[in-house]
Amino acid sequence: MDAGPFIEAANELRGRFFSLIDSLSALRDLSGIEVERRSESDLLRDALSILLRYQDFERCSVFVSADGALTCAAGLDWEQMLSTPVRSPSPGRSAALFALGEGIMGEAARTGEPVVCADCARDRRFAPRHDAGIEVIGGSLVATPVICRGEVIGVVNVYHPQSHHFDEWHLRVLHLFCDVLAHLIDNARLLRRMELAVDSRTRQLETALREAEQLKRRYEQLSNVDELTGLHNRRFFFPEAEAAVSRAVRHGYDFAVLIVDVDHFKQVNDQYGHGMGDRVLIDVAAEIRRQVRAGDILARFGGEEFAIALPSTPQTGARLLAERVRESVRAMSWQLSETTLQVTVSIGVSCLEGRRGGAGPVLEQMLREADRAMYAAKHGGRDQVSVEPPGTPETPADERGPATDAS
Repeated sequence: MDAGPFIEAANELRGRFFSLIDSLSALRDLSGIEVERRSESDLLRDALSILLRYQDFERCSVFVSADGALTCAAGLDWEQMLSTPVRSPSPGRSAALFALGEGIMGEAARTGEPVVCADCARDRRFAPRHDAGIEVIGGSLVATPVICRGEVIGVVNVYHPQSHHFDEWHLRVLHLFCDVLAHLIDNARLLRRMELAVDSRTRQLETALREAEQLKRRYEQLSNVDELTGLHNRRFFFPEAEAAVSRAVRHGYDFAVLIVDVDHFKQVNDQYGHGMGDRVLIDVAAEIRRQVRAGDILARFGGEEFAIALPSTPQTGARLLAERVRESVRAMSWQLSETTLQVTVSIGVSCLEGRRGGAGPVLEQMLREADRAMYAAKHGGRDQVSVEPPGTPETPADERGPATDAS
């Protein structure tokens, strides 16, 4: 009995088995390609290297569909990676660009079906492209479309130097390969779009956070700073002064409060206008700022009235500072067209001097005493400093004399 046919069938079956193993290995490796943070061209080159490693092909390439044409995205043979053709393209046309319907791959892209060129030298569909370095050569070619979501997104071309090399098995393997490749490309593009969207949203969020922080700082500045003079305002003064009072009470430190009020300020506004009044307040505030220490708490309380909290300052030191402020303001002048304007201030002083209790009530009591001392200075002739001893009975408001804005 002739065993030849059995041997031939066994060899063919053995070849099919190894071909199946190779095909499954290619699909396994292809599905394992990482797509995160990688360019599409790198992904396609890895896919082609897997295809060549497990299949008997000489050369392969991937063309992707974009703007109604096919553009070479990756190419590979056994000797080198090909990203551009060997020959330079003619002027006005890219060597890596094919129109839909042009040549074998163009037909595959147009129809969405694999196209086999069994003999490239004899098949008229294999049109030479001298500008792309494509000559009429022997061998066989298969162009298989890459279809994703019902749309052709590219074409995989495989070449073998032997004519009539490709059979039905090769077509099935390439079909499965292109199906997996389509999912990889789709996932990579979705991931890329997601990364771009996340990056864009992140940049927008960072910008929004920066703007919010700037607005917050601006709001805090505006809420704590007097817009006209640039000094802190009452909102800032009270928590800072209360904290200083608390430390002074706890550790037995000295502490003093000054109330400074510009004399006859209403007359300045009435006689020279509010613009001039604002200028006087700005300059007086700047002069007071120059006289106080870095650790002192200075604020505009409103109108022409200023408050100064003096940590670690006894009554003698507070009075000396008050006198410096009074004299420096008195020395100021504003030259008008026909006259020279000068102003004075009346200053009231109150000192802690062994008081105990909560910081808030103690500070409020000291401010009331300093305010009464300031009124006493005005009743005494203005341009004076008055110190009110702790515990002095409070004078009813209707007995204090003229209101501050008229004083």
